[in-house]
This record gives sequence, structure tokens and C-alpha cells, in this order.
Amino acid sequence: MRLILLLFPIFVFSQAEPNFVFAKSKKEAGVGKEFLYDCNLNILDFVKENDDLMVYGYYQCKIRHTIDFYKVFWNDKTYIIKTTEVNISEEDHKYISSLDSINQAKLLSRLHIIVKNKKEELLKKIKEQVNQYKAKGEQCGLILKKSEIFDQSEYTEGTGYRITLANMSKKTIKYIWISVKGINPVDDPVSVKTLKCIGPINTYSEGSYSFDYVWMTDVVEKFKLISIKIQYMDGSFKQIQKPDELVINEELYDLFFEYK
Repeated sequence: MRLILLLFPIFVFSQAEPNFVFAKSKKEAGVGKEFLYDCNLNILDFVKENDDLMVYGYYQCKIRHTIDFYKVFWNDKTYIIKTTEVNISEEDHKYISSLDSINQAKLLSRLHIIVKNKKEELLKKIKEQVNQYKAKGEQCGLILKKSEIFDQSEYTEGTGYRITLANMSKKTIKYIWISVKGINPVDDPVSVKTLKCIGPINTYSEGSYSFDYVWMTDVVEKFKLISIKIQYMDGSFKQIQKPDELVINEELYDLFFEYK
């Protein structure tokens, strides 16, 4: 019984969960995951000065000479970095360097859970965004993947416009009229042009259109979509008054039909 009482405090101490140490980078420094040769780190990225680092381990590279490294979590990934590149208290350094391989593995496992949870949270937000755009697109009948102006030529004055859109309605599109306002560098309107897109564009299909020399000038630096008018193959029409709200970035668009 006495032996058990003596061992019990040691058992409790050994079961204490390890903790991360939070530190900052001293200056711009290279981080990596492995060594090229000797103790020379294979640099994969660079932390900036005062970047936040979550330190979860310590490693000594001993070949020709000894170099100390921290195992850190930065920018949602794990890396190793020279200890000389990290601002850390002496107490925290002693704690991290005292962690054995089992406790470092525990912290790494917790990092994997953190990354997994962050990815799941991000995917949830992306799914919500995609579904919001999808609902708006189905309500209006269109979603816009790309809407932009471009300089026509370095040799002539002129500004063009191009657009890629998807038909979100259950009817085939025959024609689309797009009214777009050109705006100069001091935010004054240049002119409003109405451009005609010829279909057919089937349901959940996309069409891409490019219009040259919409404005015969280079002063158009910005633009605004004023309205879009749609004619369907059955002869019916639909008017969209706020088409700018239907522009979705291409990353979200690529996931558009993946999330139901």
C-alpha cells in the first residue's frame, strides 16, 4: 500500500497533457519540413517578422555540428524552423525542449484535429455561400461567372467587355441584352451600352461572349452592370435590375453544382 502511495503522484504528473507554446518570428525566415543535406533545411515558405507561431516540438539536428529547430504550426501547416529565428521566453524554450516524442506526437495529433475542424468549418461556409448564390441565381434565372472590361489594343483606343454566364432557369435562353455603363477615372459615366448575346443557352449551361470596341476610348477604367433582359425560346421575357449581385467568383462557381 505504501508503494502505491509513493508512485501515485509520479503517475499523475506523467499523465499531464502537453500544451502548445505561442511565439513570434524574429524576422523573415525560411521554414520547411525536411533537410536537403546535413542540417540544411529545404525551404518551402517564409514567415514574416512577428508572424504568430504555435510551437509544438523541438528537434536537434546533429551531423557535422548541432543546430536546434522548433516544430511549429503556421499558416495552417506544420513546419520546422531554426530556434534562432523565433522569439520565445527561456521558460517556454525549456518546456518545449523537455517534451519527449510521445508528448510531441500528442500535440501533433491535436493539430491535425484543429486543421480538420477548420477545413470542415470553411467547407460549411463555402457551401452556404454557394447555396445563397444558387438560390439567387435560380430566382433571377442567371448567375455570372465572369464580367469584366479589357483594353482593346495598345495601338488603338478602345475598351471591350466580356462575360460568362450560366442559365439557372428551367427554360432555354434565346437572347440576352446586357446594359453596361462605362466609367472614367474620376467616376463620371462615359456612356451606357447595350450588348446582345445570342443563344441558345440550355438549362444549367453557360455561355461566353466577348465584345470588341464597346467604347472607342481608353478612358473607361471601371464599369457597372445596369440591367439584363432575357428572352426565352418560348417567347417570354425576364428583366434583372441588379445584375452585379449575381457575379460569383470563379472558385465558388467551380463548386456550384457540387453542393446540392
